[in-house]
Amino acid sequence: ARVVVPLLLALAATLGLVVGAVLPSSAPTAGDASPSASPTDVVPSGDATPATDSESASPPAPEVGDVMGDGGGGSAVNLPQPELEITKLAPGEKPPQFVVISFDGSCSNDIIRHYLDTADQVDARLTFFVSGLCLLPEEQKYLYETPGREPGSSAIGFADDAQEVVQRIANYKEAYEKGHEIGTHFLGHWCEPNDGAVNSWGTAEWQSEFKQDVMFMDDWAGINGIADPTPLPFNHSVMMGARTPCLEGQRDVMYPVFVENGFKYDASNPGVLQWPVKNEYGLWDFPLQTMKVVGFDRSNLSMDYNFLCAQNDCKQEADQATCDVIEQSTYDSLMAATDALYNGNRAPFFFGNHFNTWVCGAYQNALTRFMYDATAQYPDLKFVSNADLVRWLEAQDPQVLDALVAQGAQSY
Repeated sequence: ARVVVPLLLALAATLGLVVGAVLPSSAPTAGDASPSASPTDVVPSGDATPATDSESASPPAPEVGDVMGDGGGGSAVNLPQPELEITKLAPGEKPPQFVVISFDGSCSNDIIRHYLDTADQVDARLTFFVSGLCLLPEEQKYLYETPGREPGSSAIGFADDAQEVVQRIANYKEAYEKGHEIGTHFLGHWCEPNDGAVNSWGTAEWQSEFKQDVMFMDDWAGINGIADPTPLPFNHSVMMGARTPCLEGQRDVMYPVFVENGFKYDASNPGVLQWPVKNEYGLWDFPLQTMKVVGFDRSNLSMDYNFLCAQNDCKQEADQATCDVIEQSTYDSLMAATDALYNGNRAPFFFGNHFNTWVCGAYQNALTRFMYDATAQYPDLKFVSNADLVRWLEAQDPQVLDALVAQGAQSY
């Protein structure tokens, strides 16, 4: 036995049969640097040596310019926008006079071109609340599962055809690249007293509306059958806020869904001329403010449609003389509110609009004149988007913001 056993062991070693000598009995443990590991072994966590097997390597992270979805209509990573210069205020220092011009719907190609050109001239940054059905053509309308109504139902219609969608996408691309904000006005725009109106929506309906809004924007090219599209330089995740259809919606139901979807603000409430604050859900409240309608001995919310109701009983047509009165009244009202704020509490001034040509284009004309003249008259006035204002507010010390809010509402 003393002779045979050593001989057998020597023979086994020669043949490579001793367990663990050449062929490992199990996979290497994490941190095992054994040179016998094969090229297909997984690189241990924390090991700087890259895996050589392409199947085991992680896919590269998406970059700006990489498209998303089968249609390739949006960027997987949002292109950084030109940044607004933000200065942190010292205690007691006067802030700039911010004016926030926003548009509900934002569909018309001609009207968005007008405001993009005007903004270029006065260095303005605007907010476009896009109605998602502007990117869905009539022939595809049944893709929209309207909450509380039959599929394909819309109070504001759809795009005429795919080529109209392509042009709208080109406008949104240009707007975004120039620093303007893209937000949402959601989809079907059904308001009270209609069945399935926004005020009747529960959590499931709001979640459905969000999901479909994302789909219609991020996959616009695939939905419309556009081959080799010019993609948007952003995707739906860039949206920081909304204005709801007709300002409706149960706040305690919709706000948790807004937060869940990454929103920072809501622009759907009435308010006064004072500095904004966050609501109980952590969203900034950017309201339509009560302001004077010059020449009509009354006040109304700071939106073109509300002015139309004060000035022309909500009727969209008028003779030229009436149109001229409405245009001048609107221009004077905008300048008066701005002057009161500029020389008062310096609260941001919010004015909402629609892409409209009501009463001979009076509101478009008045707003355009206001943008030129206010820029010239007030040296430290800045036309900014809602998203810009969020970033400015969140860059300030809380004590500074508290002092601004403590001034209360501006009267004039």
